[in-house]
Amino acid sequence: MRTGRSPLGLITDFIINETVTILGRRRGFGAHRAVEVGRAMLTSPRVFTVYVDEGILNEALTTYPAYDGRLSLTDVVSTIVMKRYGVREIFSHDADFDSVGGIRRLASTHSGDLTDRKN
Repeated sequence: MRTGRSPLGLITDFIINETVTILGRRRGFGAHRAVEVGRAMLTSPRVFTVYVDEGILNEALTTYPAYDGRLSLTDVVSTIVMKRYGVREIFSHDADFDSVGGIRRLASTHSGDLTDRKN
């Protein structure tokens, strides 16, 4: 059920980096439009950006081998930040998050509805 209110989202600066890089390389999208998306993410009042500090990065580097390369370092950082902030759901098309304990992955359907991807 939609209430007309969007929940507050939480991202990291690593996610902004990854998004701008991927969009900037996409044919027909380009670097300028990718930067606009990055700035929109950064300035949105509905998105809280966590800046990865040395502590988070060191924890991610320590945890990374446990996933045997299934998760990228950016994804491991996301799981650590989620745990620190008490976030239990992630919106992602990356099925590798399904193997992370304590996290439920949501993905959108073609109709735009959210579905729980972890059974």
